[in-house]
Amino acid sequence: MRKLSLLVLVLLVTACGEKELNITEVCRDKPELCADLYVDGHCRLERSELILHRFAERKMPSDVNKYRLLLKLERYSKCMELVKGIEHIKLKEKTTARVNSYMAAEAEIEKLIRETTTSDYPGLLYYHWSRLQSRDHLARFEQAAKAGKLDTPDLKFALARYYIEKDRKLAIKTMFDALKLYKANDQVDTDIYTSLTTIYFKLGQLPQSYHWAYIAKEAGVDRVQLDTIIIAAKDNKLDIDKIEEVAEATIDAIAAGQFKPPVL
Repeated sequence: MRKLSLLVLVLLVTACGEKELNITEVCRDKPELCADLYVDGHCRLERSELILHRFAERKMPSDVNKYRLLLKLERYSKCMELVKGIEHIKLKEKTTARVNSYMAAEAEIEKLIRETTTSDYPGLLYYHWSRLQSRDHLARFEQAAKAGKLDTPDLKFALARYYIEKDRKLAIKTMFDALKLYKANDQVDTDIYTSLTTIYFKLGQLPQSYHWAYIAKEAGVDRVQLDTIIIAAKDNKLDIDKIEEVAEATIDAIAAGQFKPPVL
């Protein structure tokens, strides 16, 4: 899963007919994209994703790429926030370097927020509302949704997250719409799986919750709440074999770009 993620990212920054670039080549040719991101055993995948998205935004500046870069910066920042306090006993400079990398990511996030405040791209509208509670951006995001402008999986999922507290069933339908938009072999946002797991659990629909928990685990997600739901499903004597059979079919359908809502 981790190797596939990086392969997809390499393809993201490769234009038609051009040589594919890997992290080593990007950092060699554009060292400024990598210099402030400390290299050690922590957050390696997050660092690689961030570098490639920095490269993509540098090569093809757009609101779409700024939105994607913001998300990767957040992911890297959160990872570094967890490890920056881990003090290296022998090499104190490692601790300092981690803190510096975290601060660099936070500074870049702030810079991109300022640059995108007037953007009408739906992803950025949702970002400014969800992170900064901007009512103006929320109103514009709702207008974009009504106008049918949320036509990618990530934008549909953003809309679904907006619906979660307002209408859980509509949130589920919108997440299904997001899954339908994925093409064969696309990298799926696993947060969709965990969100569906949680919503169904809160609705008391344990078979459906277990179904999506199983898919999340198969996609490499490792979270305590998934284990809790799996244990609850087994304690309630559900037909685990049947649910897992349906889940495997769902996994295959998503991978083929042919998702349909599962029937349990």
